[in-house]
Amino acid sequence: MTVALKASGQEAPNTPPSSRAVRLMLVGFLAYTLLILAGHLIGVAPGYAYLHRVCSNDTFCGLTLENVQALERHGLSIDFYATLFLAVQVIYILVCVGIALLIVLKKPGQWVPLGVSCFLIGFSAYEGVDYPALAATYPLLHIPSQLLIGLGMGVLGMYALLTFPNGRFGSRWVLGYYLFQALEGVCALFISNPIFTVFDTVVGLSSFPLILLILIYRYRALLNAKERVATKWLIVSWSIFLPVVILSYLVLAVTPTGSFLLIFVAFAGFFGCGINITGFLLAVVYANAFDIDIFIRRTLVYTLLTATLAMVYVGLILGSQVALATFSPQTSQSPLILVGSTLIVAALFQPLRHSIQRTIDRRFYRRKYDAAKTIAAFSATLRQEVDLDLLREHLLTVVQETMQPSHVSLWLRPTEPARKRLYQEGDGEKT
Repeated sequence: MTVALKASGQEAPNTPPSSRAVRLMLVGFLAYTLLILAGHLIGVAPGYAYLHRVCSNDTFCGLTLENVQALERHGLSIDFYATLFLAVQVIYILVCVGIALLIVLKKPGQWVPLGVSCFLIGFSAYEGVDYPALAATYPLLHIPSQLLIGLGMGVLGMYALLTFPNGRFGSRWVLGYYLFQALEGVCALFISNPIFTVFDTVVGLSSFPLILLILIYRYRALLNAKERVATKWLIVSWSIFLPVVILSYLVLAVTPTGSFLLIFVAFAGFFGCGINITGFLLAVVYANAFDIDIFIRRTLVYTLLTATLAMVYVGLILGSQVALATFSPQTSQSPLILVGSTLIVAALFQPLRHSIQRTIDRRFYRRKYDAAKTIAAFSATLRQEVDLDLLREHLLTVVQETMQPSHVSLWLRPTEPARKRLYQEGDGEKT
């Protein structure tokens, strides 16, 4: 006897990639990552100089005279602004590269995870000052660097976005749009005609809402239930990303050039790109798009724990400095402050880790987090007289909700009278 409960839209099993293909894809990804990181390293020095450069007749500059005056009015220097900008960019690059490595190393040999990872690596070079400064300082590197970014974000990354998460376009017009984007991106590197430049700008800006529309179309018409759970997080992230982009352009258009708000707008790109990165992460963590939820959960816990403790530690030290400067200007910083801050952080480590763990379990793994309650409810059902067929269905539902597999089957051994009946119906041959 067989009773089965299938998840809606069950996927056909995929043929596992060969070890040679896995190695080639991994080597290619690591080579691409190293090339992007090399560009970041070479562009740090010219990028830092760019952030210090005040506009005069030179169009390649990081600050206007009004921006500098806005910084000075708030007691900030150009050095502080440039250092803060590079610090945020370094954190942004590390987040992109870390999540990309996490995905591709835990799910090697598959094109969609590889495309997502390359998209994130290219994303790290898309925002910031090092790559524009690199191209301005070394003009010969402009086309190679743009081709490198286009390979990750355009060819592989766009493929991953338009086929997420199953790797199939599902529609000819989606495939046609992908080919058009790839061809237009290559042409934009070699054609400097003003009319084509305007066309390229329009295509680039329109790609954001078009990608969102394609994701929604795939969600409603082409994907099964499990795939829709993963895709909805990309839809949410792109839906937030678009207003951020529009708001940034509006702020630039209506804000006076001497406003301090324009300094914060310079960081809006990192925030907007971070929303998309969060969308990929949630698609993997919450929906388990590539079956690496346990590994990512642990990584997320300790990342949040480290960031929180670091902010507490820095806050304690800075707070002590402000207190000493206010109440005792003649007293220098005492080593006891560092020791005391370290002890406080050590005392907070374990309870904070448990708190973050519980929060992530409830937010991202709510159904699995309540598995014990589900099993307890099923045990209470066993103590009651219920119909056997209903009990089987109830058992299958418990397994489906608790373990969340793609397919559940229940095989029951026939009782002795049923065996005899099967034997008789088979004319003496056991069936």
